[in-house]
Amino acid sequence: MSVSRRNGSGSIFGSPPDIYFQHKITGVTKEILLEWLSSLNDENEKNISDCYPSMGIFKYGEFAEFIFLTCEKFKLSDEVRYLAVELFDRFMNKHTEELYQHILTSVKNKKKKYWHIVQERMQKQILLRISSCCQIASKLTSHYKVRLVIINSQIKNFLSEFDLNYSTESILQSEIRVLKTLNYEVSTASPVTSLEIILEILGFEFPDLDTKILHMISVKIMDLVYLEHKTAYNQLFKRVTGQQQFTESEREKFLSVTNNKMFLVVSLIAAATYIIDKTSTDKVSLNTFIYECIHHTDKTAYLILDVWCNLCVQYYDG
Repeated sequence: MSVSRRNGSGSIFGSPPDIYFQHKITGVTKEILLEWLSSLNDENEKNISDCYPSMGIFKYGEFAEFIFLTCEKFKLSDEVRYLAVELFDRFMNKHTEELYQHILTSVKNKKKKYWHIVQERMQKQILLRISSCCQIASKLTSHYKVRLVIINSQIKNFLSEFDLNYSTESILQSEIRVLKTLNYEVSTASPVTSLEIILEILGFEFPDLDTKILHMISVKIMDLVYLEHKTAYNQLFKRVTGQQQFTESEREKFLSVTNNKMFLVVSLIAAATYIIDKTSTDKVSLNTFIYECIHHTDKTAYLILDVWCNLCVQYYDG
């Protein structure tokens, strides 16, 4: 990894675990980081080309909030909670599609009635599925120094707080169900991974840059964007297009923006830089944007900064 961490925890808007950039022992070269970033960018471009209207439905708002709080409960890192969000959204989209197709192809009569029954069962299992995704994410990020892995008995006790009584076997089967539905393709990069790689690269370009503070502020803004996603991207659309409302076809075209992780990450770094020190924003945001993570004009870039910064002001003043 390009950065080192210490164990630690905090609330959704609390201080993150200690993180070290430009570490003399665990750090890697700029060339390796750029190669890694290029690989992540290729993955990002593929995700954009493959995006569909329902993508992200289970990633933001109340879903993100509960996943964040669940990870806080188990003292998990930012990387885990954002990876859990990615897994949950992918699982729920695919799981819903599979069940819907099953009703269409196997039920001859009263399809609507059976679909409502399936929906009710899915709603009752939401907290179990979220817990399974957090559990998988905790395993994916665990290593010999960070062993914060959620075990089945912990999930059982956690769910019992919501009067949900699942056996450890049921919890195990839920984890397996998530893995099978995703075809075991769970090793995906979260926005936090991209954020930390880009900040590490910026650290090479600007040795005096306080990347640790930038990381902390960027993650806080990212939390807000995920929790207030609809409001944030509606504001962004209005500022970029000048329109107050947009049609369904325009909304679908905007999917390439709402599902662009690199676009989100570099704009968060630029916004964080602006919040910390307006005098250095031009220098850092320019260097960030030239990595070709996003392709927008300077005017659009500054509209993005304005939207993200206003979102922070609205939250902290509210």
